[in-house]
Amino acid sequence: MDAYEELLRRLRDIDMVGQIGGLLGWDQEVLMPPKAASLRAEQLAWVSKTGHERLTDPRIGELLSKLEERNGMDEIQAANVRLARESYDKATKLPTDFVEEMAKHRSKSLVSWTEARAKDDFSIFRNNLAIAIDLARQKADYFGYDGVRYDALLDQYETGLTVAKVDPLFAGLRDSAAPLVRAVVEKGGRPDMSWVEGNSWSQPSQEALSQSVSEAIGFDFEAGRRDASTHPFCGGPNPDDVRWTTRYNESDPFGSLYGSMHETGHGTYEQGRRRDLDFQPAGEANGLGVHESQSRLWENQVGRSREFCEWVLPLWQQHFPGNMEGVSADDLWQAVNLVEPSLIRVEADEATYNLHIMIRYEIEKRLISGELEVDDLPDTWDDMYEEFLGVRAPNRALGVLQDIHWSMGAFGYFPTYTLGNLYAAQLLVAARKDMPDHDENMRRGEFAPLLAWMRERIHQRGSILEPADLVEEATGSPPSPDAFVDYLHDKVERLYGVTS
Repeated sequence: MDAYEELLRRLRDIDMVGQIGGLLGWDQEVLMPPKAASLRAEQLAWVSKTGHERLTDPRIGELLSKLEERNGMDEIQAANVRLARESYDKATKLPTDFVEEMAKHRSKSLVSWTEARAKDDFSIFRNNLAIAIDLARQKADYFGYDGVRYDALLDQYETGLTVAKVDPLFAGLRDSAAPLVRAVVEKGGRPDMSWVEGNSWSQPSQEALSQSVSEAIGFDFEAGRRDASTHPFCGGPNPDDVRWTTRYNESDPFGSLYGSMHETGHGTYEQGRRRDLDFQPAGEANGLGVHESQSRLWENQVGRSREFCEWVLPLWQQHFPGNMEGVSADDLWQAVNLVEPSLIRVEADEATYNLHIMIRYEIEKRLISGELEVDDLPDTWDDMYEEFLGVRAPNRALGVLQDIHWSMGAFGYFPTYTLGNLYAAQLLVAARKDMPDHDENMRRGEFAPLLAWMRERIHQRGSILEPADLVEEATGSPPSPDAFVDYLHDKVERLYGVTS
């Protein structure tokens, strides 16, 4: 058998193991009965151990060495070899028993976080969080790093990302966003939210609205499904089986709708991947920053646009006839773009969102370095929210317990949300040049042209290129915060008549 064919066969088996683990993880968060938690931890640990053993088989190293000496490979073959080498080198640095331990702990930690959040009791999660932090430190040490330990964790989620690159990015965004938020707060003029806050919004109607919007955007429900979970997420093993969740609050209809649009963005990306590259690294989605660009694009730059609000208003009226009486498209647009410091990241407006991410990023750096202890974390979280956003959580559920990521050991993940915001703005600027009728398309609910543009420029390109190179190929320019900053300033000026 040819070395490349043998490599693909082995990578297919490894990917299949990962797909099975993904389904078990989805079930754990959505349908699994509570008493199954202990067994599920064992099952997921076995899956992780098995996948790791296959990936670290010395034969894969031999095949890669042979292929790296081969000339004349096309871009897909070269990408598969490059990506397989990256995965192999990282995996061989992690002992198999350590990988098994991490997987087993993730399951236990997820259960304790869910209980702690429901009971508003950080102590329930405290010990598992301490272990998760220690495991993250060990993982970084196994990987190795040139700068700071946290660099090794950042690189897992966005190739080449380092503290030296992220620090200036957040400093620049903070300097541009904070004055905007301050100007809006000082001016006052909060839009009329009485029609939102004074009504109850039934969950069945929220579900129907979310379903209608997701279908209109282009999510294929014959190849996917929508469910509810404590924290919204998108998963599933392959483009024929993509699963996303949202959550519902009958006093706030925006959380479920925009959570659904966010996960629909992830889901359409997964469904749009090239089918001739199934089970191949080159066919996978390209880093979490790029993935977040797709979710943030549909959630915010489409979903919170004036044109989208005009299109979607009749659906709101259909599903909430009593609540929407006398509400105009302009009322809806202003309400969904309320700029106001708040506690919950996933419900934050675009002007304050990156400040939420910055807080988590700064906390993670200090946790991984050992500068911040677990017992000091809840108060540090509240202090930073008060410093940067001017709000303080009344309880732990709305504070340090609100995100699922640390229970999953996902340290280094949060900055990809901000990268997603920046990439999304830059991609939409490029798409508009090719689609001068974009605004009218949004007003008519014709989302297919934008989805097709993303299919061609992002989804179908998989991981053939590095993330930054993919963004540059799609837009004609290297990744930059400029498009996002311009977009944000323009929107806030139109909504509130203020500039910074």
